[in-house]
Amino acid sequence: MYDKWDDSYVNIYNFKQELEKKNTGSVVEIDLQTVGEKKQFLCFFISLTTCFKGFLAGCRPYIGLDACSLKGKFNGVLAAATSINGNNGMFPKAYGVLEAENTKSWTWFLTSLQKAIGTPNGLVISSDMQEGLELAITHVYPNIDHRECIRHLCSNFKKHFRGDFFMAKLWEAANTYSVSKHDRLLNGIATKCADAISYLNENHKKIWSRSDIRYKPVFDLFDAIREKLMERFDKKRSKVKKWKRPLVPKAKKYLKTITKNLGEYQVCRNSDNKAEVKFKGCRWDVVLDEKM
Repeated sequence: MYDKWDDSYVNIYNFKQELEKKNTGSVVEIDLQTVGEKKQFLCFFISLTTCFKGFLAGCRPYIGLDACSLKGKFNGVLAAATSINGNNGMFPKAYGVLEAENTKSWTWFLTSLQKAIGTPNGLVISSDMQEGLELAITHVYPNIDHRECIRHLCSNFKKHFRGDFFMAKLWEAANTYSVSKHDRLLNGIATKCADAISYLNENHKKIWSRSDIRYKPVFDLFDAIREKLMERFDKKRSKVKKWKRPLVPKAKKYLKTITKNLGEYQVCRNSDNKAEVKFKGCRWDVVLDEKM
């Protein structure tokens, strides 16, 4: 159906030219990496202009990195970098094919990504803490905050400590913004099994609180992803045109939720832009000019 696997790799150079021609400014990289003494593997990286410019213009400075194994003659892994937009939706930033999830391949992928997005202020990278990826992040982005994906953490954790109790406490600890609540939840785990906390401290030291397409030849794989991105962005643009207010829907819903019980808050003004707010025994300083 897709012709020969080898022909797909030959066509990838023409695909690169077409992408750069039709999507001016896109970062498309191809690298021939040596694997072992004789074997070589073609690695690819694609970040369309719409993707990285959209990220820089309207997304949080956050990158989620992951990869999945490809099937077929040449194998390899499909890697992706994803972000979060203002409406808490996933925003694709870049994708590519690597020889494996190792330091050399991830370093090349991240170096290519850096060509597209640079190093935005406050950048945070979240990953599954795979050993090769951790070293690559340290090499390419040495000064950014590297965090661990809670889904991967839980997947590894439950291999050693099973039960709904552990999973519920871990997810709650990861989602809460309160340091005291986070510590209280972990203490609850420690009370039931001290070894579980020892495992977390030893194996998950980074911050973690808060397919059918695999079988396609590489050319068809990349083109399928490009089509999905094109359709996704068109769908998002159509949705945005229907919004009548400047706030995105999820932000508006969140504000509506947190303002339901405003009458229970006590406000002690200090000036036009400063006040103390008290609620259920807690107190906060509010400075409007500093948005805090």
